[in-house]
Amino acid sequence: MKKKVLAALVAPVAALSLLGAGQAEANTNFDKVVKDPAELMRDQGILLGLPSGDLKVNDALQRVEMLMMLERAGKLEGSKAKLSFTDVPGKYQDVVSKAVQSKLVSGFTKKSFKPNHSLTKGQFATIFTLSETGGKVPSVDLSILNNYTDASKIPAYLKPYIAYAILGGAFDVEYGQPFDYEKGITRAEASKAFKPVVFDVIDFLTTNDIHGNIEFNEKYQNGGMAIIGGLVNAFRSVNPNGTVVVDGGDIFQGTLISNSFEGASTFDTMNAIQYDAAAIGNHEFDWGVGVLKNRIAQAKFPVMGANVYDEKTNKRVDWTEPYTMVEKGGYKIGIIGFATPQTPATTLATHVEGLSFPTPAPIAKELAAELREKGADFVIVTSHLPGERAKDSDEIIGELTDLAMESKGSLDAIVGGHSHQRVAGHVNNIPVVEAQSYTAAMGHIQLFIDKKTKQVYSSESGILETKVGLTKEDEAVAGIVSGYQKQVKEIAAEVVSNTTGDLTRAPSEGKYGVSQLGNMISDAMMQKADTQVAFQNIGGIRANIESGDITYGDVFSVIPFDNYNVVSEMTPQQIKAILEGPLKNGSNFLTIQFGGLKVVFDAERVHGDRILSITLNDGTSLYKDGEFADVKVKVVTNNFLGTGEGDGFDTFGEVEWTSTPDFQRELFADYFRAMKAAGTTIDASEVLDERLTALKK
Repeated sequence: MKKKVLAALVAPVAALSLLGAGQAEANTNFDKVVKDPAELMRDQGILLGLPSGDLKVNDALQRVEMLMMLERAGKLEGSKAKLSFTDVPGKYQDVVSKAVQSKLVSGFTKKSFKPNHSLTKGQFATIFTLSETGGKVPSVDLSILNNYTDASKIPAYLKPYIAYAILGGAFDVEYGQPFDYEKGITRAEASKAFKPVVFDVIDFLTTNDIHGNIEFNEKYQNGGMAIIGGLVNAFRSVNPNGTVVVDGGDIFQGTLISNSFEGASTFDTMNAIQYDAAAIGNHEFDWGVGVLKNRIAQAKFPVMGANVYDEKTNKRVDWTEPYTMVEKGGYKIGIIGFATPQTPATTLATHVEGLSFPTPAPIAKELAAELREKGADFVIVTSHLPGERAKDSDEIIGELTDLAMESKGSLDAIVGGHSHQRVAGHVNNIPVVEAQSYTAAMGHIQLFIDKKTKQVYSSESGILETKVGLTKEDEAVAGIVSGYQKQVKEIAAEVVSNTTGDLTRAPSEGKYGVSQLGNMISDAMMQKADTQVAFQNIGGIRANIESGDITYGDVFSVIPFDNYNVVSEMTPQQIKAILEGPLKNGSNFLTIQFGGLKVVFDAERVHGDRILSITLNDGTSLYKDGEFADVKVKVVTNNFLGTGEGDGFDTFGEVEWTSTPDFQRELFADYFRAMKAAGTTIDASEVLDERLTALKK
């Protein structure tokens, strides 16, 4: 695959790297698989060793050795020419002559070439790059160098060569580490850097769980689709014919700028970046199949669900494709898309009614074989299958691993999502990656392909950073985001109500107790679901509301999560257990926010026995003096708590919940709107009512 140099990339900010995103730091240097690079180069006839087989991997690489490696790789062109250098042995005359004619190197003086002079990393990058660009200085995004702590020390004349070599795969992107351009390069390091010379390279750049985060994240100084686009541009500038961009699902649900347009804004940015494919995530169903179909129609790339089946027919639905085929660098690449089998449990049940999501592995094998019959040279999966690192080891586990363990020989790479984790490595010799969430990182898988056999000879997997200043924003994508920002300002500015006093999320009793916003959200949930009791986790309330007009933007800040109501019945015993808080952590006492109850407590009693009485608003006693009523109570909570895992409230897991299509943010906004329509101004001093009372002694 011939690499070409494109014109300089577009404008301002941006970011990338191989570390983590703003919220987390991790060692994510590319994970190598198959053989040691020096052995790879020996197998390819590029690196020669001693008759004993010793490759002298720790020895410094000499100038003439690199030229000989390029000659063996077929990268030197030109004819024999007489040299003026007096220090080049006869056996090296031809190769040095070709390199000089190709403008890859020059002598130290007219007479001196210094063939045995050790190469530095900067010198190696220069020769590497010139051998790829036909002896021309490349025009690339230099801001990738800002990943390194010593970027400012790199001489200006070296920067284009080093930047190109990094983007071309000769060096790993190591965020927060020095590049050490003056450091000598060993034969082992040179062997690794030679992989893009010897093999064709396919770069897979991946996102997952964008959740509508198309804007730059001011808090963490990273992310946004303009930065993602800039990162893609940087790699395409070096590998324009071999860069594939895919997404692992959960694309559009989660931000005001995306939700206000039912995800259309996010898809517009992806179209501008020219994604090649995407998988369907569980949150793609949050507004129903009809909206998902609209987004699939809008996308200029396939949005795929190979395991989205019709329960009645047991056949794949006809409104999404199972796979696609793209041609990159002369290779045909099959891409299969999978949703997670967890989808029915992690989205609104009413929105996936009649659908099933079978285990991907058997389907992957079948479709991979089908794609290869159609001429695919390689087959990868982009999916919403979660991966994570085991707590007691560095082992990769989860659905991502399950697919890899059952798919050796069928798949060449797997992209995951859903768990919002940073995962990069190999499972069963298959490179896998998941790049956190919210555009806080980007995944990167490289396949190194034998040019003769068209087989993957080696692969690498890593995470690219998206911090500001590490790449240039894509101007076109930035323009799209800016246009939507102007529109969403009007939506956010809608005044839904007003208050005479601040409404806070601060617990009434210091570390525990109800709050003003907790009371109001619980009441709004209870009113919408027509239940007797409501529970809301305090951690789901993320901001306060200041005195004065309350805007829709304020509501979004208070409830930024996409949680929705779930409804069921609970016993008084279960309700008391929730109020007491998980026994594993005494600090969770009465952190739950609630509505529909009047509760008396004694904080000085032993944890688990602090609630003295519980009464419904209609006067029905549920618990008093150690006695429980023999009744069932209709309760609403959110889907996060309903799993029994949210914030440790495992009692919720004892209950079978029914999902509703009522998102908490929207029902809370409607709760405010109803007050405004009735001409009611909220009196903040009255919001903390008598639903929670401390025992007076």
